[in-house]
Amino acid sequence: MSFPSAGQSSPSGLAANDSTPAPAPAGQDFGPDMSLQPPSGAPAAMPLPNGAADPSALAPQVPLAVEVAPAETQSISSPRPMPTEGLAGTAQPLALPVGQEPAIGIDPSMSTAIPSGNPLPAAGGAGIPGVAQLEGPQTPQITLQKSGPQEIQVGKAAKFQVKVQNTGQVAAQNVEIRDDVPRGTQLISTTPPASRGVRGELVWPLGTLKPGEEMSVEIELMPIAEGEIGSVATVAFHAEASARSIATKPELVVETVGPRQVLIGEEVVLSITVANPGSGIASEVVIDERVPAGLQHAAGAELEYEIGELQPNESRQLELRMIATQAGRITNTLTARGAANLRAEHQWEIDVLAPQLQVAIDGPKRRYLEREAVYSVSVSNPGTAPARQVELVAHLPTGMKFAGANNAGYFDEANQSVHWVLEELPANETGSVQLTAIPTVAGEQTIRVSGRADRGLADEQQQAILVEGIAAILFEVVDVNDPIEVNGETTYEIRVVNQGSKAATNVQVVAELPPGMRAIAAEGPTANGVRGNQVSFEPLAKLAPKADTTYRVRVQGIQAGDQRIRVQLQTAELQPPVTKEESTRVYADQ
Repeated sequence: MSFPSAGQSSPSGLAANDSTPAPAPAGQDFGPDMSLQPPSGAPAAMPLPNGAADPSALAPQVPLAVEVAPAETQSISSPRPMPTEGLAGTAQPLALPVGQEPAIGIDPSMSTAIPSGNPLPAAGGAGIPGVAQLEGPQTPQITLQKSGPQEIQVGKAAKFQVKVQNTGQVAAQNVEIRDDVPRGTQLISTTPPASRGVRGELVWPLGTLKPGEEMSVEIELMPIAEGEIGSVATVAFHAEASARSIATKPELVVETVGPRQVLIGEEVVLSITVANPGSGIASEVVIDERVPAGLQHAAGAELEYEIGELQPNESRQLELRMIATQAGRITNTLTARGAANLRAEHQWEIDVLAPQLQVAIDGPKRRYLEREAVYSVSVSNPGTAPARQVELVAHLPTGMKFAGANNAGYFDEANQSVHWVLEELPANETGSVQLTAIPTVAGEQTIRVSGRADRGLADEQQQAILVEGIAAILFEVVDVNDPIEVNGETTYEIRVVNQGSKAATNVQVVAELPPGMRAIAAEGPTANGVRGNQVSFEPLAKLAPKADTTYRVRVQGIQAGDQRIRVQLQTAELQPPVTKEESTRVYADQ
């Protein structure tokens, strides 16, 4: 650290004393504790070297007092060691012949500085905190004063004194005085001994100067030329300051606890704990939640909760409530983040269970009218949770009549439906019941089966049934008179009945008479014709179910004996034809 020469303005915080003291009588001291006499025990000054200049050129020199304060920015490098020998009162003066360079001391002005604005390379540090006394403001202050006789003579040795005093509150480190040998003089000695700087200046490393402590050095010169004689003394020192910080390390840990299984539609409550197990304060802590598919939150899919600060070993607990909307395994990921790149994450897996409902019907897909049909109606649960309050319903068409049901099934006549109720159907279970119905109307009929249960479960199936009728033809042949005598007459009645549920079509009747009989007449629902012993009727287009018709054939017995008539009936539905016989006794008197 250097300071301004006389006449320069002082930097901020530095006070320069420009007052000039009155001349002192010859041999008088220059101020208190500023004696120009050498310390006790020091040898006498060395004689002037040969070739000294004329002393008449010397001019009086006035003392200069300078108060010095350290710069605000302190060096963090270790102070360079300063020699301490020669600072006691027994130090020997240094005699330097003109032109001879002394040993060069360490010049603090030669230290390398990093240019302002240049980035420092990233590297680990090696500094450690100083003692506690170096913490806080460090304000050493140095007062520098140089004094000497107002008038000196060529050829006659003169002594000058430089005194420094620490008027601050803390010790000044590495105090160093520098002074030039004045022009027109030769150096005789210094007390304590000085070394030479790089420019040939005198250097006194004084070491540490405690608060209130002062030190002085003396320079003995021989004027060799007339004129104004003088030089500017400077003082440099180091001030040490220390700051101590505790480096802490905050951490974040987040944990989620909740149910492992829930039913679809139920609320999922997750308990969240976020903690700071570290040694420092975790700041700007935020919880992030991205709601996964299958869960739902009223505020949306992206949630954020601001925690703020977490002190060391502090924890907070939160609750997150969502609704399970989709069956399956769901992974919920929760993230905690904070300043200084703090981040923690935790995952929680939840199985969302859901019942399912499937109904089915199995039975005849084709049935004849009026014939009972038995159907198996089932309900199954292929889901992962029980289905509760299961109701199974079979809806009968108007063309089918309810005949019965097992397992407490009851028939609702107003709605033409059969109902079964099951309180609970476990997962992967199937329940089945039976329904008996009678087709009453031909054509396609449809039985519809539906199932429903809690949580909005529903399913429906249906089965189409083709209902057909059957033509069941029954006919009989009866003779009205039996026996008859030869040449007597009788009538055969042929009655045809459709006992089935379907109309018989193309109903045709043909009667074959035996040789002992002759056809006389015939009548029926259709026209007829007689050819020899055969009586045939035109086909009847349709004989409705449960309907009947009658054909009549009147004959004459012409030959005694057992005469048998053969009647053949044929319909479109009845293949091959059906034949029946009727016997009539024809007798003759002897």
